[in-house]
Amino acid sequence: MSGLPPDFIQLVRQKADLVEVVAEKVVLRKQGKNFVGLCPFHNDHKPSFQVSPSKQIYKCFSCGAGGDVLRFVMQTEHLSFAEAVRHLARRYHIPLPTRHTETQPLGSLDERELSHREKLLEILAMAADFYRHALRSQLGSAARQYLHSRHLSEETLQKFQIGFAPPGWQSLYEYLVNHKRQPVKLLEEAGLLVPRQQGSGHYDRFRNRIMLPIFDVQGRVIGFAGRALGESGQPKYLNSPETELFNKSQVVYGLNFARDAIAKADQVLVVEGYFDVIALHQAGVAYAVAAMGTALTPHQVKTLLRYTQSKRLILNFDADRAGLNAANRAIEAVEEQARRGEIELRILTLPEGKDADEFLREHRGSAPLTPAVAELQTLIEQAPLWLDWRIEQVLAGRDLSRATDFQQARQALVQLLAGLGGQWRSLYLHKVAELLSRGNGRLSRDLEEDLRRAVRQYRWAKPQQPSLNKGSKLLQSESHLLQIFLHFGEYRREIRQTLLERELQFSFRPHRELWQRILELISAQPELEERGETLLTALRTLCAQDEQLNERLSHLLWLDENTRVALMRPQMVVRAAIANMELEIRQKRYRYWTQLWDQAFSEGNTALAAQYQAGIQQEYQAIQALQRQVQLSLEDMSETPLAEDL
Repeated sequence: MSGLPPDFIQLVRQKADLVEVVAEKVVLRKQGKNFVGLCPFHNDHKPSFQVSPSKQIYKCFSCGAGGDVLRFVMQTEHLSFAEAVRHLARRYHIPLPTRHTETQPLGSLDERELSHREKLLEILAMAADFYRHALRSQLGSAARQYLHSRHLSEETLQKFQIGFAPPGWQSLYEYLVNHKRQPVKLLEEAGLLVPRQQGSGHYDRFRNRIMLPIFDVQGRVIGFAGRALGESGQPKYLNSPETELFNKSQVVYGLNFARDAIAKADQVLVVEGYFDVIALHQAGVAYAVAAMGTALTPHQVKTLLRYTQSKRLILNFDADRAGLNAANRAIEAVEEQARRGEIELRILTLPEGKDADEFLREHRGSAPLTPAVAELQTLIEQAPLWLDWRIEQVLAGRDLSRATDFQQARQALVQLLAGLGGQWRSLYLHKVAELLSRGNGRLSRDLEEDLRRAVRQYRWAKPQQPSLNKGSKLLQSESHLLQIFLHFGEYRREIRQTLLERELQFSFRPHRELWQRILELISAQPELEERGETLLTALRTLCAQDEQLNERLSHLLWLDENTRVALMRPQMVVRAAIANMELEIRQKRYRYWTQLWDQAFSEGNTALAAQYQAGIQQEYQAIQALQRQVQLSLEDMSETPLAEDL
């Protein structure tokens, strides 16, 4: 919480003019009742950013950024919620409250708690400065030689703020604690110090390592990756631990440097190592980033795709077993999106299994780098689609003249192709048949027909899952239900009681989080359930102080015109949403029975598979009935008069 009085926050919101504040960052022009301009939060090519003077909210219809004046200041000035409130208060000459509780002066305990993240950021920035100076010192001579052996220029070292952690056990401790008077506890929370297991005191986490700062998208240091100097150091790479600022499953290394280049090239190259990113940027391939030592996570993929309109994602992992496993895990994270055509997923393999850094270093020094970069760009442009790469992996190392290898490859390819849509399936059936036939035209035609029958049999034998489309229908239903609850106060009691009586839960985590916040607020202040804007204002204030939470929930707290149109028959929308949520329970049971059927079928236990088939059919019929109920709700909706006022 900000520690500032709610009345004071609301006063700042009322006094601050959003159009005036936005106009300092964005060139706005009048369009009807609103103002439009190029979005400041992504590489906007056509005006997709709108500001509503009457509602005092902004919304980008391309990247989805939205909120009120406080949110805009937080995003553009990189301020915390309380800092944004004070910033606007000073601008509009609103006196700051002198006390925010009966006994506690403004700016004491809550103020310190509020600035905790800022203090951690400051400490990490100081540590980065220390490591950079250490690299330039006599202690850093071996580290400098190593970096020069990798052909990294001084400009690159400065750009990525590369440094060196001296070998002493308390070098950083001496500087930050004894010289800069920084609290040991904060250094430990920042992941820089480790408490001794025996006795008291702390020691430096990073020692005798090349230090690579890890930045957030705004370019602030949030952690470090330390590369052991020499081959004897273990582990080879040591990352900062999970902290309040650093979560390796959500951070993409190099994105702060790459985001503009990604938008310009309309593609993103994901490599495996930190030095791969650095070498590629130095060579001019500035749209390269890296996962944090693991395969890409869905959160990282979602972050990257914000910056490319074509959604072209190119993966380049090492050719060893660990790299292949990482590539397969990364594909699995986005495979469904790739099958639906929502992502153009490609796999880049460099000659002789090299990584990007090795490939470029081979051409640096003894020969101009330009031909290597040109060759690399060509390889990137020609990188195969993920499905072609998967087919190559299935066939790799198999002798198709041997019956065992041929049958194993055929079965694996049938399963791979069975999940494709009709047009793509026909194309790849022909391609796979040619590969298996090894150029024999007559055999290829026979194989194609054989594969077609096998794929058809596989698809028919496996019970077809009803069209769940959880990522769209259920998500939309839950979103609409929450939007009506928040923006249509007269439906709140009915919605809450229905969810309670039918024991329905929200399936998506952000929705569950918001619903939990709502229930907590109503439990503490029951009158919020009846008061229209009060609950909404309280939630907006709460979410504005949590950047990640606000990003996930802004579409619920701030309605654009398209959403308002979709909610113009609120009673019918509620009925359809409730029905969809009940449908989800049946769909989960269906998936459970299908998994059991899959296992029994793969083990050849046809009797057990038949038993599971009966359970599947029972759930299928129930799902069909619920889907008809949802459809009836939608038809009722089309015949119901629109709500007069939203």
